[in-house]
Amino acid sequence: MNLPHLDEIASEAWDGNYKRVGPLSTGERLYVALASGRMRELAPHDSIAYAVDRVGTEAMEHMLEVWRGSRQPEV
Repeated sequence: MNLPHLDEIASEAWDGNYKRVGPLSTGERLYVALASGRMRELAPHDSIAYAVDRVGTEAMEHMLEVWRGSRQPEV
């Protein structure tokens, strides 16, 4: 996974722009959904526990480092 690239897509998704999510793999989409706080919109049939497990430890550590101070999107 190219995590900086996925962080860019997650930032757009946080703002409600999901255009770049379509071609992502399942693991990449779940990373973007978790990082952006858009699980309901991007992975409505997956649990957070499943997403965390699927994304993996290394990506979750990166996500925590980059997104730690981010809030849940308003809408």
